[in-house]
Amino acid sequence: MVTETLNTTLNSILMLVLTLAIPAILAVGAKMLNDYIKVKAQSSKSEYLQTMFAHIGDTIEDVVNHTSQTYVRALKESDSFDLKEQKNALLMSKDAALNMLNDEAVKLIETTHGDLNKWIETQIESVIADQAISFGLPVIKE
Repeated sequence: MVTETLNTTLNSILMLVLTLAIPAILAVGAKMLNDYIKVKAQSSKSEYLQTMFAHIGDTIEDVVNHTSQTYVRALKESDSFDLKEQKNALLMSKDAALNMLNDEAVKLIETTHGDLNKWIETQIESVIADQAISFGLPVIKE
């Protein structure tokens, strides 16, 4: 009889402990899972942004190289690459870049940097400056 009462008491205590502990354990587990999901989502978003901007940068570099090879080179060879032609080359590169960017890239740039046209021009100017430096030429800004 004492053992039966002891067993009943121990079972009651065990049920009470489990009843209190299980929700707490589940709450902690849910919080940890939620935190993990947030970290993974942020990491994925960061990787996505890095990949997208890398592709956008490659596109801008490609259009600058194309403009350089098809337009600028001939003007330089004929000594007629003046300020007017430099502005024209910039406009050609900007138009080409804008035509190559999809809606998703345009929205991304506008969301993160604001003025799409100004950002594209700045990136093109940066690529041109990098090219000038790599060829040992002076970087001239208007």
